Amino acid sequence: MNYLTVKCVGYLTYCDALIARRIGGELQAFLFSIIGSPSHVQATSAVLFGGESCRVNQNEDPALELSFSTGNIRTYRNRKVGNTVNKILITTGYFLEKKQTATIVFGSNLSTVQDRAFLSFDAATSIPLKPEWQSWLWDEVLEPEKLYSFGGGDLQEAYLIKWPDDARLEEQILEGIKLKYLD
Repeated sequence: MNYLTVKCVGYLTYCDALIARRIGGELQAFLFSIIGSPSHVQATSAVLFGGESCRVNQNEDPALELSFSTGNIRTYRNRKVGNTVNKILITTGYFLEKKQTATIVFGSNLSTVQDRAFLSFDAATSIPLKPEWQSWLWDEVLEPEKLYSFGGGDLQEAYLIKWPDDARLEEQILEGIKLKYLD
């Protein structure tokens, strides 16, 4: 497996999974998995928790600045294996949160991502949704934003999806039925 090289305040770690919004030469991370010695991982995560950035790159590609939004970061998992630590950082509000109106969905291909988006959205709304509406919901309601993703097979495609409140969703569904987009 390939890794991204992470350079931060003179320390070197590696990244095996990343989901981020790419804005020019910068990455705003949603999920970041770092691997390295305990002191290097601790220093790198401290910098990120403090709102500063690190530089990441793969092979000879130009380095990108990576950061999280200050105050919106938490440790999802911290695991030590021998002399190596793997720490996963996530942005709050997009993973595993209740009452959210947006989430990150990812998978090995776009079809899997769309299936997961439908299931996440269906679980988040009180309005009953038909599986046949999945394509329409993806195109007309969920506002999918393609994200930068790096990692294993399940991280080939990643999207940020957002949805309206139930009142607005009901209006959109009724309009779709009226215009015969939905049955």
